[in-house]
Amino acid sequence: MGKASAPSLHTYALNMKFLLIVFVVTANTIEPMIDRSSPLFALYETIYSFHIPMFALAMGYFAKSFRLDRPGIDGLCTIAYQYVLFQTLYSLADIVFFQAKGVIHSFFMPYSLLWFLLSHFCWRLLLRAFVHMRHPLIVSLLLGIAVGYLPWPGAWLSVSRTLVYFPFFLAGYFLPQHWETIVKRLRMPAVLLGVGVICFFWLGGRIDPRWLYGSFTYAEAGHPEWYAGIYRLGMYGIQAAASLAFLSLVPWAAGRITDWGKRTGYVFLLHAFILKSLLAAGIYVYLQTPWSQGLAIIAGFGIVWLLSQPWVEAHAKRWFEPDITFVKRLVLKSHGTP
Repeated sequence: MGKASAPSLHTYALNMKFLLIVFVVTANTIEPMIDRSSPLFALYETIYSFHIPMFALAMGYFAKSFRLDRPGIDGLCTIAYQYVLFQTLYSLADIVFFQAKGVIHSFFMPYSLLWFLLSHFCWRLLLRAFVHMRHPLIVSLLLGIAVGYLPWPGAWLSVSRTLVYFPFFLAGYFLPQHWETIVKRLRMPAVLLGVGVICFFWLGGRIDPRWLYGSFTYAEAGHPEWYAGIYRLGMYGIQAAASLAFLSLVPWAAGRITDWGKRTGYVFLLHAFILKSLLAAGIYVYLQTPWSQGLAIIAGFGIVWLLSQPWVEAHAKRWFEPDITFVKRLVLKSHGTP
């Protein structure tokens, strides 16, 4: 096959991003129903076994050109702005309409899916310290295991997920140009690993979702034992197996989903407004049969398609990425960046 070209790898990464956002929305769509459906619970855990690690890997790949220069600072400012904006909007919507139980409204406690923005911001900063290490992946894995021993809740500032999934972000950053050859050579064993993971979940195997989320300390997950880090090491193994299977199935050819993959940020940040509104309106109470639950999944696909359209970007871009030049100038000046 030879080495994959940069455009080929870029197309693959965009295809991967779109497929991942489909799985993200699917998981969030079925989450309110998993307690009353064993197949949905199995599907939910199957998705969670790979979709967060793979999104971190995709973000790592797209951070290959990141530096603490003007474009890099621009990117960090945009992520920080989006976090503040949507943390405010989701918190206000929750107070007024969603009224979800147990939610802490604080910029130090990311609301629902917004942890990913905060972690992405931190991953890019951590990247500069890790790229010159001799064994960065090993160090990041050790940190991902060690963070579980924190004496305070791991969700604060998304510190737990940031370190737990940082190894996957680094893996994406170091993704080699000949990845196509590697993936195709490993396709069969990767698929077999994936089949094994799927069979585990669909034949009744269950993992406490708190381990799949990565946001809980070992004590919060009910395992305060000194050797609890071994469980996370095991989770890394399961997630790596499921992720390899997913990677082997992502198409390399450019297509419609490649274009949609450029706009996954809009889907990610907006879809929860729709789903949480449906939940608050009591729609999920009526989704009791397999047919109605299947229609809910199809509706989730519809949400992804709708929010992936160019007109959404055309109307939302100025709000998602406004001109905040004055903030960027202050940051650049403080770093002495011309």
